[in-house]
Amino acid sequence: MDASRLNDLSHAFTQGLPRRRLIGILAAAGFSGRLVGPATRAAAETAGGPAPPPDRPHRTIEDRRAEFAQLTAKTPVDEASRVAFLRAKLRTAQTHSRFDIPARDRALESVLERLGQKAQGLVTQPTPGGVGYGAFYNSTFKTLWGLGTSFSCEYVCPSTPGGNVNTWLYLTATNRAAMGVEAFVAYYAQNTPHFRVFDWARSDQWQTDIPFTSLGNYLASRLAHGRTYQVLPVWNSTWLVSGSTYRNQALLYNRVRASWDLVYQYDYTATNTQQKSGWIGSWGPIVETFQSSYSQTRHMGALNTQLLSANSSGQWGSWARLFASNSYIRNDNVGFRLVFLDPNYAFTVVS
Repeated sequence: MDASRLNDLSHAFTQGLPRRRLIGILAAAGFSGRLVGPATRAAAETAGGPAPPPDRPHRTIEDRRAEFAQLTAKTPVDEASRVAFLRAKLRTAQTHSRFDIPARDRALESVLERLGQKAQGLVTQPTPGGVGYGAFYNSTFKTLWGLGTSFSCEYVCPSTPGGNVNTWLYLTATNRAAMGVEAFVAYYAQNTPHFRVFDWARSDQWQTDIPFTSLGNYLASRLAHGRTYQVLPVWNSTWLVSGSTYRNQALLYNRVRASWDLVYQYDYTATNTQQKSGWIGSWGPIVETFQSSYSQTRHMGALNTQLLSANSSGQWGSWARLFASNSYIRNDNVGFRLVFLDPNYAFTVVS
């Protein structure tokens, strides 16, 4: 099955199309059998993509896109959380402490341009909060890649946020590409968290949406600074496949089979300028907030943040941790306090 047909299949599932239409799309794509079948080895490993992060055992990538798309189709759409997510991006741009007023305006304009019609009315609806804590890339480092960029971290994500969380709270990051993806953890109040994918390259940007109850093979434990945390290892990449075609991917680490699973992929046309201009893609792992203050929340954050670049010839380099020399910390003082910081590749916070 080629990439364009897989994109159509993923889109069909996430749009919740009737079963008869889904079957027609599947048949046209050459698929037969159950809607969720055995995973196949992903073509990503032979398509010029990046090597897996080195900190976990890995044999082969398996393609779980159809399975994740079907699970997403069963998840009720939460329009309020989608609006809040977009408003938070505007708020973060408008209040960035390291920018002067003209730079804030330019950052806001770049987000509005990418969102298009979705941005109508959002600017006049302020959202309290912003960034509870997290890392942003220095301006030079944000564009310091050639034909590809890749990001990996382990979100420290308890099964409930605890404390006074009664709206949204996100653990999210970008891989520096302005048209890349955010593969992130979404909390709402004390409900079951979700893993979601938001693709900045698409018009239908909301794609994967999976509750933690369906992620048992992917949630793991990690010891850091004397404490054991529940983590979700995430890996996402953007790179030039050929010509002007870029590929966005999101993968999760399957602890049962000790390898990475491909859960989302999208191919699209873009230019080098589009990928590197504007403010989108400037944040590493952050705790994104939506309330004016937080208290008594559980530990959350990110561990083992790493990035990888492909040069102007498409040759991938080596994975390297995110350091204080290429990033900085933002804290909007909404109640979170630092538990530990390994500058700047690992941190946890509480309130």
